[in-house]
Amino acid sequence: MMVMKGVGRRAARWIACAAAVACCVAGAALPAQADDGPVPVPSTPPTAAPNTPLFPGRPIHMTVEFHFGEDPVPGQQRSQPTAYLLVVFSDWGKGRSLSEQECQDLVSTFWSGTGPDYQVEAAVQYDDCQIKAYYLGEARHAFYSLDESGHMQVRPPMAYLNQIATSFDDLLFDRLDFDVTGMNNAHCNANPSNDRLNVLLNITHMSTCVWDVDDGATIPTTDEPLMEGDVEDYFTRYLNGTVGPFTDLVVPVNPFTVTPAPTTDAAAGASATASGDQSQRGESSSTGLLIGIGAVIAALLLVGTGALVIALRRRK
Repeated sequence: MMVMKGVGRRAARWIACAAAVACCVAGAALPAQADDGPVPVPSTPPTAAPNTPLFPGRPIHMTVEFHFGEDPVPGQQRSQPTAYLLVVFSDWGKGRSLSEQECQDLVSTFWSGTGPDYQVEAAVQYDDCQIKAYYLGEARHAFYSLDESGHMQVRPPMAYLNQIATSFDDLLFDRLDFDVTGMNNAHCNANPSNDRLNVLLNITHMSTCVWDVDDGATIPTTDEPLMEGDVEDYFTRYLNGTVGPFTDLVVPVNPFTVTPAPTTDAAAGASATASGDQSQRGESSSTGLLIGIGAVIAALLLVGTGALVIALRRRK
C-alpha cells in the first residue's frame, strides 16, 4: 500500500508539471491581447507638446462621432442635453492592439484638463482606445452658435482633431459621423459622402452627415460650421439652448498650444553662477583672514599680559 501511495504521488506530481508546461506553452503561443477596462483621465493639463511622430511604424486608424442633442451622461439617471464626442484609435497592424498603457499615454497627452460642464472618460474596448467627452450647459457653445433670428450653426472641433491625427507617424482619419437634434431645414457643408436631413423624431428633427474616406469624402480640417439650419422650440425649451456666438474650446487643453516655461540662457546662467561663487569665495576669504588676524592679536595680548604679571611678582 505504501508503494502504491508513493507511485500515485509521483504520478500526480508528473501530471501537474506536465499541465503547467502545457499552460506555459499555450500562453506563449497565443498572441498578447489588450485588457479591456477603464483608463484614468488626468486632470492636470500637459506642459509640453508631444514628441512626434507618435507610434512610429504602426498603422493607426482614427474615427470620430459627434452628437449634438441628448446623450446618456455618466452619473446621470437619464439622457442630458449635451455635445458628445467619441474618438476611437485602432491599431490596424497585423495581430496588434492598443494596450492600456498606450491608451493612457494618448489620453494624458490629448485629453487632459478639467472644466465646468465637462466630463470625460476613456477605456480600452475591443482592443481600441476610446475617449468619450461630454459638454453640458454653456460649454456647448464651443460647438454651436445661435442668433436672434433662430439661425443655428454647429461644428465639431475639427482643427484640434486633425492636429492629433497629423502627430502620428502613420494615421488614417477615415470617418466622421455627425448628427444634430433640434434643428429643421438643415443642410450639411464641406461635401459629406452621405447625409440624412430633417428626419422627424416625434416632436423634433434630427439630421446626420457622414464623411467616409472609403466613399471618396475628405475629412474637414477647419472649425467652420458643418451643419446649419433653423433652431426648433425643442432645442431652446427642452435642450436648454441659448442665444450666443461660438466660444473657445477650453477643454481638453491643446498640447500644441502650450507655451513652455521661460528658461534662462545657459551661458549667462553659468557666468552668473560662477561670478556669484567667486564673490562668495572672496567674501569668505576676507572674512577668514580678518578672523585669523584677530585670533593672533588676542593670543599675543594674552601672552604679553601673562608675562607682565609674572615679572611684577618676581620684583616683589
